Amino acid sequence: MSAIAALLSAAWGRVAGWTAALGAALVVLLAAYAAGRRDGRGAAESETLRRAARAREVRDAVERDLDRSGDAAGRLRRDWQRR
Repeated sequence: MSAIAALLSAAWGRVAGWTAALGAALVVLLAAYAAGRRDGRGAAESETLRRAARAREVRDAVERDLDRSGDAAGRLRRDWQRR
């Protein structure tokens, strides 16, 4: 019985070493994955904010042009009445 216990103990010693190395590799990969997700999320959020700012600039420019053009409906009504 002690021979079986010695073999199991030796096998467990080898497996434990490989398990520890595998666990450490998994921790490193998980940390890299989490950092990548965090960077990706930050990049996506900044891109979304950049697009929103650009859309706001375009919308403001269109509204300024409309304000400068005056009353388009009134102008069309006057032109229609002249004919």
